[in-house]
Amino acid sequence: MYQPLIVAAITFLITTLGAITNILVFMSAQRMSSMNSSFGIITKNQAVCNTIMCLIFLLYVFPMQLSDVVFLIKYSHFLGLAAMSIYEISNFLHLLIALNRFCAIFISSHYEKIFSKFGTNIMIQVIWVVALIMCSIFYEFIGCYFSYDEISWTFGFLGTEKCTRLTWYTDFALNTVLIVLTLFINLLTAFKAGRHSRSLMNAAGIKMSKRQKQRELGFIKQTFFQGISMFAGQFTYYLIAPLLTNPILLFLVASLWAFMHAVEG
Repeated sequence: MYQPLIVAAITFLITTLGAITNILVFMSAQRMSSMNSSFGIITKNQAVCNTIMCLIFLLYVFPMQLSDVVFLIKYSHFLGLAAMSIYEISNFLHLLIALNRFCAIFISSHYEKIFSKFGTNIMIQVIWVVALIMCSIFYEFIGCYFSYDEISWTFGFLGTEKCTRLTWYTDFALNTVLIVLTLFINLLTAFKAGRHSRSLMNAAGIKMSKRQKQRELGFIKQTFFQGISMFAGQFTYYLIAPLLTNPILLFLVASLWAFMHAVEG
């Protein structure tokens, strides 16, 4: 059977590169004095989340793709819970980064009070605790396990009617709202920052350089495509994956939500 080998090779390549790049992002942020701020703290936590997600797939999912170990599959819902928790934390951190930028542009006079280092650490800790508790209740205690699926070679929810209905609201609807809200705030911030920058330059009689225009456009592109890629992971998992019959394509589509963490690095 060549299909498990192809799937395993894809998982190994993406998650290995993802783990390395996200670790480098974290290490670089640690060395940069400019990242010793609230924005830097959130960014480093985001890199940690991305790295953990990559390692879950590299150290747990990848071995199961090569050989269906009954013991690993039996208890895979614990790793599924960890992966789902990291996914939720990551989405909340993306929203927090967007709010950080928003406050810096729109209410700069209150920025230091809202996003002090202490306050930022508290907000991050709350995000981790809330996400872990929420996912533990929905996907462990209620019994809607998020465990390894041998057919798609990746994590999947228990396919009961109750779990399908529950995850539609606790995962798809919730995270879609978070992603759209994050994208909207980022684009609004980019528009306001660009407009403010141009007005200052016009007042001083300075023309915006080509490099400045490229940076502004680059930020808008980055936030837009990041939001689209995050939404694509949600959309494909719930609406596209159930329609697919090709096993390798099914794996790719059903794993896109996790592989996006590797790409972020």
